[in-house]
Formats: sequence, C-alpha cells, structure tokens
Amino acid sequence: MSGAFPEKPGRIGWLDAWRGAAVLVMIGWHLCWDLAMLGVLPPERMEGPLAVGVRYFIACSFVLIAGISCRFSRSNARRGVRILLCALAITAVTRLAGQPVWFGILHLLGCCILLYAWLGPKLEKLPELPTAAVCLILFFVFNSICYRVRVNVPGLWMFGFRTPSFRSADWYPLFPWLFLFLPGTVAGGWIRRTAGAGRQGRSWPPLEWIGRRALWVYLLHQPVLLALAMLFTGRMLW
Repeated sequence: MSGAFPEKPGRIGWLDAWRGAAVLVMIGWHLCWDLAMLGVLPPERMEGPLAVGVRYFIACSFVLIAGISCRFSRSNARRGVRILLCALAITAVTRLAGQPVWFGILHLLGCCILLYAWLGPKLEKLPELPTAAVCLILFFVFNSICYRVRVNVPGLWMFGFRTPSFRSADWYPLFPWLFLFLPGTVAGGWIRRTAGAGRQGRSWPPLEWIGRRALWVYLLHQPVLLALAMLFTGRMLW
C-alpha cells in the first residue's frame, strides 16, 4: 500500500491525512448541496444543524491546517500567491456562471498566508498561549457578529461586514477566520519543536495522498460533481 502512495520527504503524515479527510467530507457536503439545488434533496436540509456542523468542520480544518503549514513552508509568500490566484480564477468562472464567489475559502487562505509571510517574524515573538487564547476568543466573538450584522457601507465584505444586498456563493471573510488561522500558526510552531514533529507513521496513506493534492481536488471537484448529479438525476440547473 505504501508503495502505491509515495510520500514526499519531510511531510507530516497525520496532517496530510487530516487534510485528505476534510477534502472527502467536503466532496460529500457539496454533492448534497448540488442535489439540493437540483431539487432532489430538500433545500432546508442544507441549513440544518448537521449540515452546518459539517460545514464548520470542513472550514475549521482547512484554516487550522493552513496555519500549521505556515511554520513548515519554504515560502509562504509564494504559496499564498498561488492560492490567491486560484481563488481569483474561481471568482471569474463563478461570476460567468451567475453564482459568483467573491471571498470564499481559497481567498481567505491566500490572504491569511500572505499576511503571515509579511507579519510572521513579528507574530512569532508574541507569547504563544496568550496569543492563541485571545485569538480564539476573538474568533467566537466575531463569528457571532459578522454572520448576523448587516451594514450600509459597501466593500467591507472581505472583512466580515456585508450589506443587505451582498451575495456570495461561498463566503469566509477575514474576520472571524483570521483569528482561527493564527492559533493554527501557534500550533505549527509547537509541532515543529516537538521531537519527530509527527512525521513518522502513516496509518492512512490514501488520505495522505489526497491531502497532498487538496488544491487540485478543490478546484476540480465541484464542476465534476455537478455534471454527474445532473447526468444521473436527469435534472438541469440552468
């Protein structure tokens, strides 16, 4: 099995496996979302507690993993630019499709990683536990505010404040999610200092293989899922 999924030197096996698991859950969630859009599943089911909980698991996993990975990346600036370019491509395509994603999870991750590339040396000098604790408190505070409050000032959607007319098919603003990303970077520093850094042991090689290709899977999975859903249900979205 391990020969079928060769591991790149220096990778953290359990981190790739976690990312791979989050990717698979995301694929399942988006399949249900597509079926709801096609009228196969009741749309309100995607707003129920289970669906919302799954969505938060996916988003929190991606944000924390991105933060942890910053402490192991050779170039966070290059990684952030690559992710942000992919995000802008998604915005262009979804805008043409009539369901624009103005600031989705890739926009968030790209901006957070670029911010860390710029401010990382200063942030790493802060006391770790108090910094992580304050950030987590701010995450819960802003999470309870930003998704409920509407403002009359346009253009603040990137920072978590949207007007009543703002619409985005996927929306993960800097506030509150930056305050979850930063504790991830703190955890990454602790993991890096830990003996072995969790690199040994690969209990789930297929998940690790998927996790190492998460960006490509993210970019390609939704068009494929939607096409398959329309093919097998005989229903069209347009």
